[in-house]
Amino acid sequence: MANSKRKCLHCKEYVTEWVKLPVGVFCNRESAIKWSTAKRVKDNEKAIKKRESEQKKKNVAFKSKYYADDVKTRKAAAKKACHEYIRLRDKDKPCICCGKPLGDEYHAGHYHESGNNPKVRYDEDNIHGQRVDCNYFKGGDSGDYKENLIARIGAERVNILAKKKTGSLKRTAQDYSEIETYFKNKLKDLAGS
Repeated sequence: MANSKRKCLHCKEYVTEWVKLPVGVFCNRESAIKWSTAKRVKDNEKAIKKRESEQKKKNVAFKSKYYADDVKTRKAAAKKACHEYIRLRDKDKPCICCGKPLGDEYHAGHYHESGNNPKVRYDEDNIHGQRVDCNYFKGGDSGDYKENLIARIGAERVNILAKKKTGSLKRTAQDYSEIETYFKNKLKDLAGS
């Protein structure tokens, strides 16, 4: 007698009379149809989620590869790594232009502007901690940059910097990636010491 009742797959009620189908037991045909429809919807939702998940993985892989080879992205990453290193290196030094303390907010300012001088854009002798007002409002030089630069690195290195600045240079994504790695390693070394 204990087995005389079975549970309907759809309504989950115990029934004494049932309709047996290959997938299970139902209290009537309407319950079987409702269960089948609900299962189909659920299976479709699972399939859609699975496809979306696979597509998302493909997109992430594509973006990762794209940005690894994208010159613009690599250039921005190299600039960020370079400037972070310069800011940490010069945090306790005075502003290269005016000699005042750098304060909490300061830039990595270039002696020879970076836009027109690609050969010295990432040269550590060309970039120094600079107050925001000196960099923005005084065109990057309040008048004493050259004298302070000579005092900091020496006249010979300033002359070498001036000779290196001329000419154009075309960098690839790999070049920028190497520059980024170089400055990140220097940043780790400086932060660790």
